[in-house]
Order: sequence, then C-alpha cells, then structure tokens
Amino acid sequence: MTYSSVTKSALFKGAQLHDNEKSESALLKEITASHHLVRNNPLLRVGASRFRASCIGGGAKPVFDPTLFSETFIQSFNEWALYCDFYENTNFAGVQALGVITMLLDGSAFIVRRRTLHPIPLQLQVVSPLSLAIGLEQTGSGSYVRGGIMYAKNGKVKKYAFYKLPRDHPDFDEDSVNWLPAEDVIHLKDMVHVAQSTAQPWISPGADFAKQYQDNQTVEIKSRMKRVGQQVFALKETDVSQTVGGPASQKTPQRLVHQAGGVTFLNGVKEVKTASPAEIAGNYQEHNNQVLRMIAGLLGITYEMLTGDLTQVNYSSIRAGMINHRRLVSQLREIVLGPAFNRILGWFIDGFHLGTSESLPNYFENPYTYLNPTWIWPEWEEIDPLKAAKALVLEVESHITSLEEVSNGRGKTLDQHLDGVQRSQQAKQSRGIENAASSTDDDELPDDDDD
Repeated sequence: MTYSSVTKSALFKGAQLHDNEKSESALLKEITASHHLVRNNPLLRVGASRFRASCIGGGAKPVFDPTLFSETFIQSFNEWALYCDFYENTNFAGVQALGVITMLLDGSAFIVRRRTLHPIPLQLQVVSPLSLAIGLEQTGSGSYVRGGIMYAKNGKVKKYAFYKLPRDHPDFDEDSVNWLPAEDVIHLKDMVHVAQSTAQPWISPGADFAKQYQDNQTVEIKSRMKRVGQQVFALKETDVSQTVGGPASQKTPQRLVHQAGGVTFLNGVKEVKTASPAEIAGNYQEHNNQVLRMIAGLLGITYEMLTGDLTQVNYSSIRAGMINHRRLVSQLREIVLGPAFNRILGWFIDGFHLGTSESLPNYFENPYTYLNPTWIWPEWEEIDPLKAAKALVLEVESHITSLEEVSNGRGKTLDQHLDGVQRSQQAKQSRGIENAASSTDDDELPDDDDD
C-alpha cells in the first residue's frame, strides 16, 4: 500500500495538512475556556494548585561551586532573588510557581528578561501566550512569521511579537506589537513534536470529565428535591353515610391540612412513602469516583492528591501512585524547567557584570562552565520516614550514595553540611551535652498496611 492510499484511510480521518496553521484560533479559544474552567470549577482549581505545589514547592535553588563563584556573587544572587519579580509581588520561587501554573493552564508560558535600574539590572516577567500575537502571519523568502513568532530560514526562532496592551484594554490594537529578540525570552512548553510552536492547555482534556462531575452533583441535588416533592401521603378513609339526607344533614368536609404559622399539620396520616427517581442508580458514588480518577490522571496527580480522600489506600498503593507522579514531575523539572533556570542564571551573570566591578574568570570565552549548576528542588516527604532514613544510612555506608549527594539533595554543599555538623558538636561539648546512645535494635513491628 502506498503512502497516498494510506492517508485516505480511516486512520487519518479528520487530519489537517498543517495543524499549526489551522489551530491557532482554536487554541486561543481553548486557553480562554481553560481560564473559565479554573474560575468556575473548584475541583480543577484544586488539582492545578496541588500539581504546582508538588512540582515547585518552595522553589528550586542553585548550589554554586565555591571554586567558580565568589561569596560576593552568591550573596548578590540571594539578594536578587528577593526582588526579581517584575511586578514585585513575589520572589524567585514565586516566579517559578507562576510560570508552571501558567504553562499548566495555557499550554505554555513565557519568561521575559526586563532590564531595570536595580543593583542587578534584571527582573523577570511571566507572560501568558494570550499576550502573543497569535494571529500574526507573514511569509517571505528568508525568515517568516507564524503564530506571532518569527523564524529564520532554518526554522530557528528569532523574535516574538507580544501585544503592547492587554486584550481587555479599551485601546487594544492587534496591529500594535512589540518584537522581542529570542535571547530575551524563555518559552516554557512541553514539547510533543519537532517544530512545535504552541501547546494545548494541560487542564482542558479534563474539561469533559469535570463538567460530567459537576452535572452529576446537579442531578443529585435535583433528585433530592424531587424525592421531597414526591412524598405520597396516604390519608385515612372517611366513613361514607348510607342514608341520603337533606342539605342541612350533610357534614362539613373535614380539612386535611392545617397551617399553624410556618408548620404544616396533616390530619389523619396513615403512612409516608418516598418516591426514588429513576435516574439515580446504586453505583452513583462509584461512577463519581471514577470520574475523579480520570480528572486526576489527566492533571498528572493522584486521586488522593485531588480529593484528599485516603480511605481506600495502604502503604503500597499510595507509594506506587506517588512514584508515578514524582517520575512525571522529575521529567518536567529536568527537560523543561532546569534548562530554563540555567538561562535565567545566564541573564543574572550578565547583570552581575554590569552592576558590579567583579567578573567571572573566562566567562565570555566559555560561559557553559558557569551555566550548569546543581538545582536543588524541595525535598519530597517520605511516606515512611523511618524506613527511608534507614535505607539512606545503608546507602551511605555501602558507598552507593555519597554524603555530598545527600547534602546537595537538601539544598547545601558538602562543606556547608560538615561545617554545620562541626558547629553543632562544638556547641554541645562547650555545654557539656553528651551524644545520645544510638539504638542497635533493628527489630520492626509488622506493618499491616503493606498488604
């Protein structure tokens, strides 16, 4: 079968010649819908916030090699991290969190270098793809523009076109844009294929499931109201007279309902029955739980993280779920966030050279020596801290893991860790405090939750 005949098969039904060219307007609507989902659906908002908290936490921090970076440089970076936000609402960790949540909701995010008059003339601005001139298209023999991004002839990005004013500004003009060079822009996106210009919001695939969950709640509320409204009251039968009398002999009809203030009294109630609506089945709760699991899976988090429900987990199941989630987050950190933060460090080094009289040796000849620090992410809490601590001790004693790796994993260099241990020992000795005897009992109680 030739390629031309394969493309006409049902496998490619609905495929477009060029997805990027025909999907920009649809993508804009999807981003807007993603914002609407988060504003109006608390379930998705909680899921997105918990993914951000798991991925960023307190923010990634670089461990600078003291043989390459001076104390003045390290102090300047720590001070700059306090005022690096262009809007001056948060610190460097907050900029990281804003970039991740924007990428989650909008499919991608931009971090723009802004030159300022601060001691280190650099601040960071997180920009949504809604500010990108997506509708801007230009063709040419050399460079060309697609989706507000200018590409060189070889496909490499040269410039980005951002609107000068927000879309909701009364003077907004689609033709009024600022062109920023690619060197001043970091494009955060999860790459799916080569030459990908845009990305789908992560949260939008869960929109149908989130709406289904919300509809389920609406149906349940309506059903409860219907059950109240369809209460059937069987009243006592009144005795029927066998004789026919005149109008004067007929009894006054007995009132069945008496109103007394806000209370209703039923006269002669025999029994009360409740009508169950047909649309509510016995597996309603299980169906709802399955919808929640689908939403959690599409957001990249576990069902327990989304709902806070820990009633159906044990040690093994929650550990397996967290391992899968952490593997996803680790990949995002390594291939998307880590390289972006290295570029931010390069911007800071440029600003450091402009704002101070110091310089990094041979930086301009080979900058990559300085642009690959170890980024320390917030440490994940262990599900069983005692087991994890014992396993770590065995790894260090068996030289599977070095003490330097352990120190770096907790945000310190080896020298900082050992200096802290030395100061602690000296402080205890000066106060006459003896070290507590270590326990040699390795017996553990059986864990019933392991099965």
